[in-house]
Amino acid sequence: MDKKELAIRCHEIQTGLATKVVDDFEQLTLVGSAVRLALHIQGLPTIEYEKLKLVASHFLDISPLALKPVLELLAEVEFVRLATSGKTIDKVVPDVPYYESLYDTIGEYAQGAGLNETEQLSVELLRRLAKSPEKLDALRNSVGADARRFDRAVALGLDGGYLKQSRHRGKELLLSPAYFSENADIFADTVAKSGAKSVQKVLAEVRKNQGLPLSVLQTAVAKGESNLTPEDFNLLQRLAYDGVVRPPTITTPHSGENHFIFTPTPGNGALAGSKREIYERAMAIVAAVRQGQYLPRAHAVRNPAAIIGQLMHHKKLNRATTEARDQYRNLQHLRIAKLVPSGAGYAELHIIESRENDEALDIAYQLVTGGEVSGIEVDEEARRALQQDQQYVESLIASAKLKERSKAPLSEEHAHQLEIIFNK
Repeated sequence: MDKKELAIRCHEIQTGLATKVVDDFEQLTLVGSAVRLALHIQGLPTIEYEKLKLVASHFLDISPLALKPVLELLAEVEFVRLATSGKTIDKVVPDVPYYESLYDTIGEYAQGAGLNETEQLSVELLRRLAKSPEKLDALRNSVGADARRFDRAVALGLDGGYLKQSRHRGKELLLSPAYFSENADIFADTVAKSGAKSVQKVLAEVRKNQGLPLSVLQTAVAKGESNLTPEDFNLLQRLAYDGVVRPPTITTPHSGENHFIFTPTPGNGALAGSKREIYERAMAIVAAVRQGQYLPRAHAVRNPAAIIGQLMHHKKLNRATTEARDQYRNLQHLRIAKLVPSGAGYAELHIIESRENDEALDIAYQLVTGGEVSGIEVDEEARRALQQDQQYVESLIASAKLKERSKAPLSEEHAHQLEIIFNK
């Protein structure tokens, strides 16, 4: 396994474990926590250690006891500088590089530190399951590990929440909920029926053509102009219509209803919960542009990246069209943009300025230029907390804990029963 993927998988395992402690894991959780913290302090100014300790514990599941070794690792790879008084850390000065270098550097550290056999096997299982669910017996045979060690690694994953087991068509299957959380049972059932390699092939083709209209791909398959066979397309169609890849739909008078296909997650890393809505906005943007590229009424979009780039930098399209109302209607519904009438049935698209829409446009641009996205693993709430003062962070955490402890009010019947008990 290359160093980049090693760091990614350690991060995902640690994210799944959250606050659980696994005695079998030594370097893996340290490396995973280092990636998680580095992702969230990337590009931030100097951070007070006490505030970082609060945010790391509450948002990132890095305990105060674990934080110091994590920071020492990041200091060793020169991602942070630590301002200290004796052995006490006062401030942390981030100097974290861009995503590719981040993963490569920490992955190289992990390779040098060495993972034990259980850690290596756990990482390998997740590497395979990030591509597709797999039949448990087939995975056991292909990995070739000692039976007891394999069962232990699976048990750790199931208990840690980064693996899920289900039974379909008389077969036991394993999957990664981080990648296949949406209608996971449909994916598992598809693998039980068609095999993991079929699903991997279909998803790889979609990743190369994010946002392609399903009807356009169907025509390409029928003409033999696609890497997919008719059987592969039927598999993709089932996944799409069952909602696994959640295709946006655009309906226009001239082209009818069209579905635009995407992978469940857009990158090598798992999608953070706070990024799910933003990814859905990005898919809607790409679908609208692909509509103009592949299914225009008159003039086709020649360069989708240029269109999205214009929206990113100028917040509007300078040319009003009569197709805009149908093509970009979904962007209005999702509060991404508004259509400004310019007379005679023409309208001009204007982006609604917000941090979420800026992020969605950035993801949309990456989808049409490379098919994969970086930065999707970051919890923006944690980053915002790190940029507030200590009092704000303490208040935020106290409020969250209060909500966790709050109880639903007693029903009238239960309240009456409780009153009788106390009266006795």
